[in-house]
Amino acid sequence: MTTRLPRLLLAVGLLFALALPSAALAHGRHHERDRSHGCRAVENGRVPRGLTAAQAQAIATACATRATAVKAADDAFAAATTSARDAYRATVAPLNAQVRAAFDAKRAACRADRRSQACANARAAFRSTITALAPQYRAARATLRSAVGPAAQTRAAAVRAARQAFRAAVRQALAA
Repeated sequence: MTTRLPRLLLAVGLLFALALPSAALAHGRHHERDRSHGCRAVENGRVPRGLTAAQAQAIATACATRATAVKAADDAFAAATTSARDAYRATVAPLNAQVRAAFDAKRAACRADRRSQACANARAAFRSTITALAPQYRAARATLRSAVGPAAQTRAAAVRAARQAFRAAVRQALAA
């Protein structure tokens, strides 16, 4: 009875680890935080004390320019990686189906009696399925990474350039 929880956690962790690359790509945000609180405040008319209307307008323009550039970079990244993500999902879907089938078979065999031979055989079959499919999952992830890598570097360079232009525009607006 004490080995049930670690095995369950292992199975859930494995399924989560296998689904993580696809889920991360589906959101397209790349785990970046939105740091535009100041921009939102200026756009909503809450200008910090000491800023003139012209400075606030210049900052609002810089914020809009940065947001447009980042959105364009995100859209270009999504368009460039759509085929790679679709190929990854198509590659991983049958593997996920095999893992689910083996897990469901193990669950069904072990539901009545966890100490039965059928349960032990189903657990062994599940482990062998995971072991057999792990290299295929790794290969699919490596293929996805290599296909998405250049587009991710291009996106990162575009976002970096947009941030640098934004900082320069804000410095210029505050100096005026």
